[in-house]
Amino acid sequence: MPEDRDPLLEQIYSETQALVAGLELLLGPDFLEQAMQLRWQLENAARTSARVLRCDDDREAAGKATELLCALFPGETPIPDDWWSSPLGRACAMTAGHPTAEHVSYSVAGAMLGGISRQRIGVLVDAGRLDRHPDGGVTVVSVQQRLKSQSPSA
Repeated sequence: MPEDRDPLLEQIYSETQALVAGLELLLGPDFLEQAMQLRWQLENAARTSARVLRCDDDREAAGKATELLCALFPGETPIPDDWWSSPLGRACAMTAGHPTAEHVSYSVAGAMLGGISRQRIGVLVDAGRLDRHPDGGVTVVSVQQRLKSQSPSA
């Protein structure tokens, strides 16, 4: 990995490398050469992914976020609430939202917004800065809008 610290790039690299580690365990020593090649390809893919997640093309960024979410959390794999407060979680929240939900709990919304408390989310909902969903919680779209308004490029 590069010497210049980029938390988003580091997380993408780390989480995708963990996928290879799992394959190494399953496939054993015969997979070593392919695993090394795959690790090199994933390092390049991590750089590209970090760049795309930060690009001005919302559709391209959302597509990349969705790809990463599907790779890291396949099928019905739940996304841990605290993952959303990570650099990759926040980038995915801002660009693609939640892959399977129109609304999230106050605690997930707080994680998506950088780890703010459920009480603070309640204040933001009461003030009309986040939208309450009719079925409970907060709309993912309103969380995305808030993230985009707080983004340095906004």
